[in-house]
Amino acid sequence: ASLARALRIDMTPMVDLGFLLITFFIFNSVVSKPSAMQLLLPADGPTTPFAATRTLTVLLGNNGTAICYGGFAHQPSGLSVVNLFSDQQALRNVIVKQQLTVKQALGNQASLTVIIKPGWQSNYRQLVAALDEMTISGIKKYAIADMDEADRKLLAFPH
Repeated sequence: ASLARALRIDMTPMVDLGFLLITFFIFNSVVSKPSAMQLLLPADGPTTPFAATRTLTVLLGNNGTAICYGGFAHQPSGLSVVNLFSDQQALRNVIVKQQLTVKQALGNQASLTVIIKPGWQSNYRQLVAALDEMTISGIKKYAIADMDEADRKLLAFPH
């Protein structure tokens, strides 16, 4: 019985080691940093005219659908209907095709301007997906605009 009382284990080094490990993992863990998409908006003023030959318009509809066409709604060319969520490459393929068309017509694919027009049934996820495609495809000039009456008619027409 006297041997059991004489044996004493000092736990201080074990506690120190525990705190050192906790401190190590806290300092070396990656804390997720909030990220935001940078979106520069132009100042209010007169609109800038641009050629229909170097324009791609993307109308965002419901359930992830998007209608893409070259030029303007009163004379659309190359009408394509894509789904942003079921086929993630679909919008990119349309953009690449339009870049090649602009390059053949003007000699420079960087002059392509993409106009994104969210519809009243579209959601924020669709807009972010379209903006992500602009970054991935290397589109330097793109804008978010309101739909006009011709766009609404085109979006309402079943494709």
